[in-house]
Amino acid sequence: MTSTLGIVTLNAQHEEAFTCQLAKAAASFDLEIVRFTPFGLKPGSNLIQGQTYKLGNGFSAAEFPIPDLIYDRCLYQHDSQSKKAKPIMDWLKKYPKTTFLNTGFPNKLMLFEQIQDHPYLRPYIPLFTLLKKPSDLISMIKRNGFCHLQPLAQQLSASTYFIYVKDPTTITVQFHQDQTITFSRLSDVERWCQKFIGRYFIQCFDITYQKDISSGEIRIFFIKNAKHEWHNIGNQMKLVAENRFLNNTQNKNHMLGFEHYLHSLQPHIKQLLLDDIATIHSSLPEHLDRTFSPFIEFAVDLLHTSEGKLFITNMRSKPARSAFLKAFPEKENLVIRLILEHAQSMIAHSKEVPHDRKALHYRSTNHK
Repeated sequence: MTSTLGIVTLNAQHEEAFTCQLAKAAASFDLEIVRFTPFGLKPGSNLIQGQTYKLGNGFSAAEFPIPDLIYDRCLYQHDSQSKKAKPIMDWLKKYPKTTFLNTGFPNKLMLFEQIQDHPYLRPYIPLFTLLKKPSDLISMIKRNGFCHLQPLAQQLSASTYFIYVKDPTTITVQFHQDQTITFSRLSDVERWCQKFIGRYFIQCFDITYQKDISSGEIRIFFIKNAKHEWHNIGNQMKLVAENRFLNNTQNKNHMLGFEHYLHSLQPHIKQLLLDDIATIHSSLPEHLDRTFSPFIEFAVDLLHTSEGKLFITNMRSKPARSAFLKAFPEKENLVIRLILEHAQSMIAHSKEVPHDRKALHYRSTNHK
């Protein structure tokens, strides 16, 4: 008997090409793909206005019951649409007749709090704290020379800032490839960071300060198979030019091959990096899985310094795919197969679990 996998996004056209390929392959797994937005749920009923997929015809408008299994790809922002969508998604996650492939991570500060005491992960965790007042940021910059300011929320559009002391009298903030703000007075820094108080947190890195800092950012993509085993399906790497700090990993124009990056390293730094990544692979997915299940995929961002130190800087449970599939087009079929195999196994398991017990599976953590 065919079961239904519903893909929910805030925008009906989000990841349209990938969703079509997923829907095309789903029949081989006894799955039917439907897609919808939270706003398609009809009040007072268990029906959804969305789209169903028919081979040869693509997606077309339809009305259908709440799916057996839901794959949450909603990426929230600071807008009215997101505010309306969240309570609807919260209701769906508590609906006992439906299983979720993923429920999302909590805010980023909670994530780091959960992993900072893990014995194998602790060496990769930067010093971090909630931004409560401007002096928090200023004292950390003065003490460390380099800080990372990023939003608590697991959202795609919010800016991340890299802040460093360029000389004893100048603090520089970089937030895009060639866009920086330079402050020569601490009072200006205080005014600038007021708008981030309570919404952002600070990360500081224990690195030896250098005049020209050369660092890189690695993004590793993990996905789970039907046996609940985590696979590293690809590493993306972007170098940072001298006198610049990190940029958005999703900037496709500056993406470099990970293997190329490895060949550029001194042999002992290369081996250390590979050992560190192996440790993270063996520890991080399993630890997050125990704490924030269910989820099927995530990406982790790593800061690799020219001295060979590695830091975990970010984790996303709904990683963007466009840059990854552009870098690894040959892996699209693998990603689709793993998602569908896992969906198939979760539906089989959910049929064995009574609805009242299944409802208890969802945690009260503020997932996004």
